Amino acid sequence: MSQFTTNKKIKIFQDKNKMQVALSCVILLFLWQIIAIKINNEIYLPTLGQVFISIKEIVLEDRFILDIFSTISRCILSFIIALVVAFVLAIISYSFNMFKNFLTPITSLARSIPNMVLIVLTLIWFNKESAPYIVVFIMVFPVLYDAVLGSMKNIDKSILEMAELYKISRKDKIIKIYLPAIKFSLISILSSTISLGFKIVIAGEVYGQPLYGIGAMIQSEKVNFNTTAIFAWIIIIVIISSLLNIIEKLLLRRAFVWRR
Repeated sequence: MSQFTTNKKIKIFQDKNKMQVALSCVILLFLWQIIAIKINNEIYLPTLGQVFISIKEIVLEDRFILDIFSTISRCILSFIIALVVAFVLAIISYSFNMFKNFLTPITSLARSIPNMVLIVLTLIWFNKESAPYIVVFIMVFPVLYDAVLGSMKNIDKSILEMAELYKISRKDKIIKIYLPAIKFSLISILSSTISLGFKIVIAGEVYGQPLYGIGAMIQSEKVNFNTTAIFAWIIIIVIISSLLNIIEKLLLRRAFVWRR
């Protein structure tokens, strides 16, 4: 009975939060519409109706799917490469302190460089098609590297000592001790790193203007002073980011089945 009451309270609390978020969105949209009508100039701020019409036009374009796919694929591929490299280098750093010290200034530098500066440099050094991949890799790698290395260093020493005492094989230690710890750490930052990568890819596309991509289309609309289309793309980006967050939550549930 108490469990049922607790679950009911949690559901009521969650529903209340959702209603508050929905109310906030409605208020923001209402203010947007009022201000847009007051300004009466779509170059500065289009109305909601104008933006939704623009969204429909963008979605019906032949290249829409290709633009979306190009941006998402750049983000995912860059993330996977950064994850693999971070995983390997973190394991080496965990095993050899000298290697960790060698990488410290490199990761610190990567974390310190502003995104826009890095985008400009990569466009100078590399072609416009590869620049978004490189920028995302450099920005995301330190986050993933620190997460993997930190998760291994934070494993309870008594657990490792017990594994040594009972002579558990290296394979079992990796599967049953190290990998769960790494998985927990990576999943907890998955949403933020993918979202970061997604935004950086779009920024790189805006500056680099590859043949296809969301950023390339935003830059094209900016040149034409089509503010309405830019707002339409912003809403599309928000929708895609929300879908990525939903996918991340599904992965999170599957990843923690081992904890049940």
